[in-house]
Amino acid sequence: MARLLIPERIYEQELLDAGDGSDDEVVGNLSDLRRINQLLGGTRVVIEALRMSLDRRVKEVSMLDAGTGSADIPSAVAAKLKSLGINPFVAALDLSERNLRLTCARLDVDREIALIRADAFDLPFEDRSFDFVTASLFLHHFREDEIVRLLKGFARVARRAIIINDLMRNLVPYYFTRMAGAIFESRLTRNDAPVSVLRGFTAEELRQLARRAGLTRFRVRRLFPYRLLMVADLSER
Repeated sequence: MARLLIPERIYEQELLDAGDGSDDEVVGNLSDLRRINQLLGGTRVVIEALRMSLDRRVKEVSMLDAGTGSADIPSAVAAKLKSLGINPFVAALDLSERNLRLTCARLDVDREIALIRADAFDLPFEDRSFDFVTASLFLHHFREDEIVRLLKGFARVARRAIIINDLMRNLVPYYFTRMAGAIFESRLTRNDAPVSVLRGFTAEELRQLARRAGLTRFRVRRLFPYRLLMVADLSER
């Protein structure tokens, strides 16, 4: 029965990726995504995964967040690290000039976060530049061969671990997002949220992508509600 709830993965482009919408609609979409991350655990998942990967004696941590959107998760990570007495350097990378511009102008973001406009497929950093590379609700925007390229790039610039937080593909969250569309502020979210679910993964698919990218020491966990967390340990390379 459970397998009947897992449809084939789709590749329909989301409206935000297509550059659709006014600035107001994009701000609404980014705000919707912030609420989704807060209420459905995306922010908490990344913070806990990073905390569990830290040596207790560490005093400084660097992190790159790829496909950052409005940089809400990097801001939350930086605040958490400071509360633990750890000095953070956090960079938030996005290809969209509009996302970063509107984030700076109209959304609250930690001023210490380094916002960087760059292509995640061509990361402008030296090898092992950051302790951690994270990507939240990002990989599902791409096809499998592209995801393998991204993971290889993340592994190149990360010293300690890669942390991936993304969607589990299932008809239950798909129909929930369809029926709950009225709670979203932006029409972009109302369209893109169900599409995102159907572009998500199964746990085994994410494992296969990690293996194709050459990652060997990783674990994939299914988390409530319909989230996948992958942590790839790179510390012993």
